Amino acid sequence: MADVILRDIDPLLLERIRRLSVARGWTREHTCLALLEQGLFASEHEVRNGFENGEVDALAEAIQALRALPAGDSP
Repeated sequence: MADVILRDIDPLLLERIRRLSVARGWTREHTCLALLEQGLFASEHEVRNGFENGEVDALAEAIQALRALPAGDSP
């Protein structure tokens, strides 16, 4: 799995992530991954509702093609 580095995160946001981690009994990494996935689902749902079916299908195909690409080196 690829590593993700976030810089300059608001301390309040970090505290909210920490509290959720503690409440769920998850690691901070697992919590961030779960939050990222949930946010993506919500965003994809918003995008899907704003397009016609043909556009949604094309976008879904493009996303699938991007997911199939091998992971690259981060700068």
